[in-house]
Amino acid sequence: MTTQFVPGSMSATEAEDAAYKQSLHTSITDQTRFLLDTIGPRVTAASLGLADARPLKLWLTGDVGPKSAVVGERLRVVFRVVYSIAGMYSGATAATFLRSANPQLDDQSPLMLLREKPIEEVEAQIISATRALLEG
Repeated sequence: MTTQFVPGSMSATEAEDAAYKQSLHTSITDQTRFLLDTIGPRVTAASLGLADARPLKLWLTGDVGPKSAVVGERLRVVFRVVYSIAGMYSGATAATFLRSANPQLDDQSPLMLLREKPIEEVEAQIISATRALLEG
């Protein structure tokens, strides 16, 4: 289970460190639950490149997970981004960050990069853009 925190209670460094550690050892079920509770099913599904949120409900049971390794990696990255932003700001801010054009990403949204590009090409860019937001 993910560590509980009060939004706005972490510094940028604390939020980033906590998010990285949690992304490595939090189960798919708990990552999915956190994302659904924090940014909602539509933004979560879109960020993962899913057509709808139905698979996410199945992942909550713990019986099944993402059908592809690519979606599993996207889940980890989205979890890390949302966890860090929610730790400093809020879930609403994290959802807006994912959907919004970002100057750090050549005015593309993290959500679209995650959907359209290989994760190994965009993970570092998205994490850097997240860090820039956290550091203000």
